[in-house]
Amino acid sequence: MEVSVLVTTYNHEKYIAQALDSVLMQETNCEYEIIIAEDCSVDRTRSIVLDFQRQNPGKIRLVLPQETLGAGGNRVFAQAFALAQGQYVATLDGDDYWTSPTKLQKQADFLDAHPECALCFHNALRIYEDENRAPLPNNFAGQKQISVLEDIWQGNFIAGCAAMLRKDALGSFPEWYYTMHYGDWSLYILCAQHGKIGYLDEILGVYRIHREGLWSRLDAIQKLEGLIAFYETMNANLDFRFDDIVQPLVASRRKELASMRALVETAQRILPAGAGVIIMSKAHEDQLPLKGHQVWAFPDRSPKQTQQHFASGASGSAEAPWIGGASVYEFCLYGGAAQDNLLASVTVRQNGIAFDSPPPDREPSKNGAFIRAWPNPVPAGTKPGKTTISWSTGDGSPGVIRVLMKSHRIQYPPDGGEAIEQLETLKRKGGELLLIRRELVSWLEDYKGLKEHLDRQYRIIQDDEVCRIYDLRGTN
Repeated sequence: MEVSVLVTTYNHEKYIAQALDSVLMQETNCEYEIIIAEDCSVDRTRSIVLDFQRQNPGKIRLVLPQETLGAGGNRVFAQAFALAQGQYVATLDGDDYWTSPTKLQKQADFLDAHPECALCFHNALRIYEDENRAPLPNNFAGQKQISVLEDIWQGNFIAGCAAMLRKDALGSFPEWYYTMHYGDWSLYILCAQHGKIGYLDEILGVYRIHREGLWSRLDAIQKLEGLIAFYETMNANLDFRFDDIVQPLVASRRKELASMRALVETAQRILPAGAGVIIMSKAHEDQLPLKGHQVWAFPDRSPKQTQQHFASGASGSAEAPWIGGASVYEFCLYGGAAQDNLLASVTVRQNGIAFDSPPPDREPSKNGAFIRAWPNPVPAGTKPGKTTISWSTGDGSPGVIRVLMKSHRIQYPPDGGEAIEQLETLKRKGGELLLIRRELVSWLEDYKGLKEHLDRQYRIIQDDEVCRIYDLRGTN
């Protein structure tokens, strides 16, 4: 047994089947086992897990405590870890899932080739389930290929669905582990004391962010408070051996927290009660916790999709050589006099399964119309892949194919004109004021014409070392 997969789950009835399907689809050159630790959910999670085990008795083992062990899943995870027979241990939360059938094999191969690494991880896609917000990669360009202990102290850059570690990098879990918040981060720090951390620059899984998540339910201020508490508690647990690393981090986080609190206090004092607020922010940041206000992010974070003509004719085939891993593509065959009658469609993507679970391909209509893609999914790679689209309207009538491209990446406005249009669109939706924290005021200069537009059209009602606020309710 080379790899053990540990799936930790609690109240994941909406998600656990997708998580387990993504594990069972793995294609490996070695044996792997699946250990599911189910911590007495109050929904149907346990019955779903039992069904999977009955269907895969030789593959799946279960850890089923009689009462919940709690502690954020740390205790039930430790029980599962003790049972793991594999040389390597891969982790997966029950509300996340993998998107590549070769994920386990790639990580096992990496650890085989890098004995200096105690663990490795890959990139993942963050999907925001409760927001109209485009997915983001968990790790951005510039992520180190090899990291060390000091790096993982800086912050947890490893998505919960992305880690594979050497089992012998850990002995038994220390008693303090069971009560630690952010057990995954604690785990990585413990491992990194015994080796380096390797990175595979591929998106091989999805990290799902939703309101029930222990971390994602917190607002921006609560997260900073939690980080400071984690640093101080973890530092004490490790007998202050890493004090020279931790103390500067704590000081930096405290400064950041004070700045954010000052920003929220200023905003709550200046902004009229109930006003709609547009907040300039970076794509990966959480929104400010402004009570009593409707808040929009600027630049706009909503997913982008475009539609364009692909091909025409009663039947035929055409190659689409630009299928990338960051988008989902829906090819639609239309017919009829106005060529607006949808005859058939097919969804194409990279990787093993879809990020957003698009609808299945349509069955051929009664008149024999069809559209197909081969290969589908397109094999993943560092460059765009290609697929061939074949179609027929079935009765020899003219047809047209349009492709709808749904981007998985937030796209900042390419120029000042689009930035102004985005801002005005948010204003029409109800945005009454624009808040820009001081360190992002320089962004106004990056979009040519945006600052001039704002200064010409709108009045500044606050401008200090904390933030600048434009009043969008009237003209300047």
